[in-house]
Amino acid sequence: MEEPTLEELRKRIDCIDRAIIKLLEERIKVCRDIAKCKLKLGLPIEDPQREDIVLKRAGIYEDVFKEIIKLCKKVQEGMVHGQI
Repeated sequence: MEEPTLEELRKRIDCIDRAIIKLLEERIKVCRDIAKCKLKLGLPIEDPQREDIVLKRAGIYEDVFKEIIKLCKKVQEGMVHGQI
C-alpha cells in the first residue's frame, strides 16, 4: 500500500478542521444556553471548579481547552452585558 501524498494528507486535515469548527460552534451554542441558566439562577459566569474539571479531562490538550474556555466565557459575558 502506498503512503498518502502530501495533498491527500492536507485534505484529511481540512476535513478534521471542519469537524472541529462544527463542534466548537455547537459548544458555543450550549455555552449560550448555560449563560441563560446562570442568569436565571443568579450565578456568576466563572466557575473555577468546573474549569478545573474540564482542564484535567483535556490532558495534554489543556492549553487548547484554556483557549476554548476563554472564548466561551467571553461569549457568556457578552450575553450578560447585552453585547451578544
